[in-house]
Amino acid sequence: MDTGEYLPMFLAESREHLQELNLAVVRIEETPDDAETIDEIFRAAHSLKGMSATMGFARIAAVTHAMEDLFEVLRVRSGGLDRESIDLLLECLDALSAAFEAIDTDGVESLEEGPLVARLQALVRSHEEHADAAPAHRPQLAELQAAAAGRRVVHVVLQLDDATLMPSVRAFMALAALSDHGEVLASLPASAEIDGFEGRTIEAWLASDHEDDVLAADARVVPDVIDVQLKEAVDEPHAQPAATSAPAAEQVSAPAAEQASAPAADEPHPGLSAPAAGERKAPATSTVRVDAERLDQLMHLMGELVVHRTHVESLLGHTEATELQHAMNDLTRSSQALQAMVMQIRMIPVEAVFLRFPRLVRDLSGKLEKKVDLRLAGTETELDRTVVDALGDPLVHLVRNSLDHGLEPPQEREAAGKPPTGTLEIAACHAGGSVLISVRDDGRGIDAAHVARKAAERGLIAPEDVASVDLAQAIELLFSAGFSTAEQTSDISGRGVGLDAVRSMIRALGGEVLVQSEPGAGTTTQIRLPLTLAIVATLIVDTQGQPYVVQLDRVEMTVKLADYPVRSVAGRRMLVLREEVLPISDLAGALGYGDSQQAAYGVVVRGAEGRIVLAVDHLVGQRELVTRSLPDDIGAHPALSGGAVLSNGEIALIVDCDVLSSTLNTEATALALAR
Repeated sequence: MDTGEYLPMFLAESREHLQELNLAVVRIEETPDDAETIDEIFRAAHSLKGMSATMGFARIAAVTHAMEDLFEVLRVRSGGLDRESIDLLLECLDALSAAFEAIDTDGVESLEEGPLVARLQALVRSHEEHADAAPAHRPQLAELQAAAAGRRVVHVVLQLDDATLMPSVRAFMALAALSDHGEVLASLPASAEIDGFEGRTIEAWLASDHEDDVLAADARVVPDVIDVQLKEAVDEPHAQPAATSAPAAEQVSAPAAEQASAPAADEPHPGLSAPAAGERKAPATSTVRVDAERLDQLMHLMGELVVHRTHVESLLGHTEATELQHAMNDLTRSSQALQAMVMQIRMIPVEAVFLRFPRLVRDLSGKLEKKVDLRLAGTETELDRTVVDALGDPLVHLVRNSLDHGLEPPQEREAAGKPPTGTLEIAACHAGGSVLISVRDDGRGIDAAHVARKAAERGLIAPEDVASVDLAQAIELLFSAGFSTAEQTSDISGRGVGLDAVRSMIRALGGEVLVQSEPGAGTTTQIRLPLTLAIVATLIVDTQGQPYVVQLDRVEMTVKLADYPVRSVAGRRMLVLREEVLPISDLAGALGYGDSQQAAYGVVVRGAEGRIVLAVDHLVGQRELVTRSLPDDIGAHPALSGGAVLSNGEIALIVDCDVLSSTLNTEATALALAR
């Protein structure tokens, strides 16, 4: 069978199962007896192994099968797995992830499964050796007859394969499967003796009204069971057999080892009667997988439709054809509804990024010997797929910073009157046309004096300026390229690749980064991002005959400059607006064209360094535009982040408010120092 056409779907689903397993393994370490998480682990591992075997990736299937044997210890032991077992399972998941990436790029699984399987099997044997053995006792028939209370008693004998690695686990699974069909009156081994069971024969006395073939079918599904025998144990009148309608996924504790021959989780086992017509309806398909490239093409075509629609709207402004205007209004409503739907299709929950952090925090906190309580909030908040894809690396930087620099070791926290376990919260929420994502810790906060001394050591500021650096200036120094406060370079931090990279990546997405900190209480880093990067609501302005575009979510208000006082402060023009003084940036001059002599309007925008006023000649109006990045071979000004085609065919350049506000702040600081 040619499985090539199924490879993309296989890889996508396998990555989902790996993510589920990473989360579940970390969760089960914290709450070992969480039955729901244990079931989730078995479902994901079972699916991953079966899919890999079907696709012919035997090495992945072998590792996953060995992992299942270790997972099954969770079924029969309270207290969960030790840290050594958890570490090995996570190491296996990393190896599987690398194997899937190799399949995606080279078409071949690159995995040395032998050492991993051997280590897993050694851990399984170690758990078995520590199990306590207990003597077995065969039940008395009189006792069984009394306990059966008139029901028939079936004596079930199951034979395990001689090569069974974990007979105690198989015994538990077999008894659990039988208990779905009645009451297990007695068993060999008994429930209290399962941990030490080393035999190959399992016996159970079951009070049940279910048919023998149903019992036998479910018993055979248990891995390593090679033979099942059933016979009457007590001569009692048979009750009318009652067909069971429980699905196989509820009757069996774990999947069979032979993936290819095991029935699917949602199919009835052999011998189970099918539900009567009308008794159960097949679930309707609610989702469908679509290649991401098709979604990108759909958004591109939607963008072109928006451009053409605005062009037609501008042409209709020069005609008085009433019927044509009505038709255009109908077309506008329909296209806007289609646009909203296309945008919604591309939206995915930010949970896709957040779910990587439980594993990351677990690993880093272990290396740093810190105790961390991770809290995730707003995981259902939706963002455009392209934004979510690009958000992962910046958030990883912020989480690493919080763990390494923000949160203190337990002893230091206790000395400061804090609980030994620190809190790290990652949250997301909608705010108008943007999404706010915050990373907050309750650590030591930012020490402005310490940051200033490190900046002076690295030549970022003069030594004599150290004492004058306040918290806001210290935060800005942290965004300097190559800056780090770490005393030593490690694999976690200290290489000077951090907040400057975060700011660059977020600005490339049209967003901004803000940092707030309170010494001794913690630090909050907030990222503001647009919901989507493809079709953006904008304000079109004109200066010196050239149209420019400002993202509407950055615009706070527009004013006529003649209606407000303009002052000169430290050599800079400032607009006095409602008892607030804002710096004015002449847009033409900022872009290198010389100050405009006809700038009559001001656009108050929010930038990385605060609010500023862009002086422009004309306000053209608001439009929804399809944004495009500028070609690499065009030496664009740093304050221009892209372009958009207007309805008349002109190209309007997109203004980067963050760069302009940073430039104004730098110039103002230079002027102040010069004075």
